[in-house]
Amino acid sequence: MRLLPILAASCFVSSMSMRLLDPVVPDISRDLGVDTASVAMLASFFAFPYALAQPVLGALGDGFGKSRIIKFALLLVAVCLAGAAVAPAFGMLAVARLIGGAAAGGIIPLAFAVVGDAFPMKERQVALSRVLTAIIAGNLAGLIGAGFVAAEFGWRISTLTASCLALAALFVTIWGLKPPAAAQREKRDRGEFLHGYREVFANPRSIVCFSAVFVEGIVIFGLFPYVAALLEQRGAGGLKEAGIVLSGFAVGGFIYTVMVRLMLGRLGLYNLIMAGGIVSGLGLAMLSYGTSWPVEMAMFVIVGVGFYMIHNSLQTQATELAPRYRASGVAAHSFFVFLGQAFGPLAYGFGLGSAGILWTMLSAGAVMALLGIVTAWGLKSRSASPVPGLTDPAQT
Repeated sequence: MRLLPILAASCFVSSMSMRLLDPVVPDISRDLGVDTASVAMLASFFAFPYALAQPVLGALGDGFGKSRIIKFALLLVAVCLAGAAVAPAFGMLAVARLIGGAAAGGIIPLAFAVVGDAFPMKERQVALSRVLTAIIAGNLAGLIGAGFVAAEFGWRISTLTASCLALAALFVTIWGLKPPAAAQREKRDRGEFLHGYREVFANPRSIVCFSAVFVEGIVIFGLFPYVAALLEQRGAGGLKEAGIVLSGFAVGGFIYTVMVRLMLGRLGLYNLIMAGGIVSGLGLAMLSYGTSWPVEMAMFVIVGVGFYMIHNSLQTQATELAPRYRASGVAAHSFFVFLGQAFGPLAYGFGLGSAGILWTMLSAGAVMALLGIVTAWGLKSRSASPVPGLTDPAQT
């Protein structure tokens, strides 16, 4: 009964640390005397090591225990957040984000793998959505919380506060998250680590899942570091308003977690994915108008609902790509998510600089709508039989 809340605490911290600096890019730029484009790249500094650490962390979780890796990762995240808060120069801040990104990679994917071990497939997407609620809350705390705290006390205090929350989550996890009994743990030779990934990629659905989340990472999260700067450029708001606008994405995620059981029952897996692409694409396209910040927040709510309709479905699929090597499967999934997030700011920087906000956002919307359709078709065409526990009304 206490497994999901304990996992939720660790995932909250990991998610918060990801988005913590997005709404305070202009504040960091002024404090450290660095241009905003360079500071926006801190999102990539976090995301690249997060992605690249996934293959190692997934294998370590399968071989040495998922709970052990989660606890060690939480400790490193807390230390790196504290280091970022006191960094005297941009270079040290970048190093803290690089190491913190690699450490954070050991939390959410392995927590999802623990859920996969504990819940049968027919209950898994709903169980994962409960942990997803904490991840979204962490996003919300990082986005709106950091913006508000930074506006009053500066970005360093908001980052130090996040470090304290990470330590609290570590104590909760040490107390409540216990490894399975020795008799229940499957002993594996270290040489089997690569075999786990071979088994994951042997599943024909893996290429669809991983390609889709890679594109998601670019199109959805690549925009986040630019929101505050875009608002400031047209005089539509500052740090607080940027945090509120970005929090709309998390609100959309909350709406999804409340409605997920109803959505699955009414739409089924494939229609849910397709609808999610269209909904998120519509929200991105509407952002091309560059309106007031309250309207943009509403548009981010739409983007958030659509994104999680696709993303949570793909997370659930990742837990079943290779059941014997579940941590490796979820880690590979997360690797491609964050690889996309790492390239995202680069893609948006090029698009906004060369084509402007109108065509960049219209293109992003079209890509997401097409992604939903292609992903649903790809998963369906690679399924010899219905996925256990996820009956699609379109097939009945």
